Amino acid sequence: MLLYFIRRALTAVPVLVGISLAVFLLVHLQPGDPFVGMISPDTTPEEKAEMLRRIGYLDPVWVQYLRWLGRAARGDLGYSIQHGTAVQVLIGERLHNTVLLAGSALALSLAVSLPLGLYTGLRRTGVADMMLSNLSFVLVSIPAFFLAMVLIKLFATEWRLLPTSGVVTVGMNYTGLAHIGDVARHIVLPASVLAITNIAILNRYLRSSVSDLIDHDFVRALFAKGLSRRAVIVPHLLRNSAKPLITVVSLEIPGLLSAALLTETIFNWPGIGRLSFEAVQGRDYPLLMGIVLFLAVVTLAINLLADLLYAVVDPRVRLVR
Repeated sequence: MLLYFIRRALTAVPVLVGISLAVFLLVHLQPGDPFVGMISPDTTPEEKAEMLRRIGYLDPVWVQYLRWLGRAARGDLGYSIQHGTAVQVLIGERLHNTVLLAGSALALSLAVSLPLGLYTGLRRTGVADMMLSNLSFVLVSIPAFFLAMVLIKLFATEWRLLPTSGVVTVGMNYTGLAHIGDVARHIVLPASVLAITNIAILNRYLRSSVSDLIDHDFVRALFAKGLSRRAVIVPHLLRNSAKPLITVVSLEIPGLLSAALLTETIFNWPGIGRLSFEAVQGRDYPLLMGIVLFLAVVTLAINLLADLLYAVVDPRVRLVR
């Protein structure tokens, strides 16, 4: 198990270096410079060139990349041009909001999709299966921004049941359970937007996996022995369906983080997605590169965790060289 983990971890290193290089080049080769808004219009071209030379902006691209990569390897992602604060500090301040939003959306997705996927997988071609399958295709096809607008109009504007933006109610200094309830009310709409599409995707994958397994000889043998449906579903069907489900979930978590860019912007949720939007608007290159590199590390870590879960669910995976 340890050797399997080491092999998987080592394969992630060149991938991370390649991602860092791609991010640096794509951001750095943009036209113009990010410091144009910080320099006085009265500054002469010679003075501006001297300022850029002192901070290393005019150095060769490969020198700038190695310098940035060396600092990033030590946990130093540089300083935000807009905020004048260390990038890692800004990410840390917003991280818990994004984790709360993405975690809530993932929990909601799994809580709804798992029973639906099992139900439709065990009752293929039934009326409920057909209705839920068609509904899944519809939900996957709806753009997130349109769904967000519809939910805001219904639940916030028309029915006035839920707030439309922020994490807490402005001016209300709730504490204890009142604070938790206030945050829960604010998170319902953005988490629902992120979860609805994932519910449809996870439901389809689990339904397909269960409906395929139900025809296997070992499942028929278990039923022939007189085992109850629950005794077959939990230890056998779910365990054998776990591997494809792990794959989908490991892909959906980075998808939740990237989708948070749009969702957090619409709902003014102060997370990493909103922070990256502000970085793009302000041409804050150090902040943008830091966020993208951080999300890349998170994605690789999630994939590594998925590989470990494969080995737990199916011990044969550990033997693969």
